[in-house]
Amino acid sequence: MLLDKQKSEIMKGIKERFDENKCTQVERMLSIMSNPVRFHILCALVRESFSVSELVELTGGKLSNVSQQLKMMTLAGYIRKERIGKQSIYTLCDEIIRKLIEKLEELFDSTTKKSPAGQ
Repeated sequence: MLLDKQKSEIMKGIKERFDENKCTQVERMLSIMSNPVRFHILCALVRESFSVSELVELTGGKLSNVSQQLKMMTLAGYIRKERIGKQSIYTLCDEIIRKLIEKLEELFDSTTKKSPAGQ
């Protein structure tokens, strides 16, 4: 068991690294990513920009639902929309999400042969 002074220093460091503002940012980002359709869209946008119809095809979702999710992520500032002719093209513009998804892919690629909870 750690001495009270050591534990106090650890707790101080945690409070400094994860202040209320950072915790709010993380919670907001993870809540966006927790929806399967939004997560699937973000995974696709890590690789390439896509139109709404392409994202509907990729996710297997309905146009109205995919459009709603795209609007939410655009308003949150995680993706941006660009009009090219009659199409809206979406691009990931948040580097933290890009890095997080790449890390998740790396972690899950190395564990795909394992059962849940590492059993």
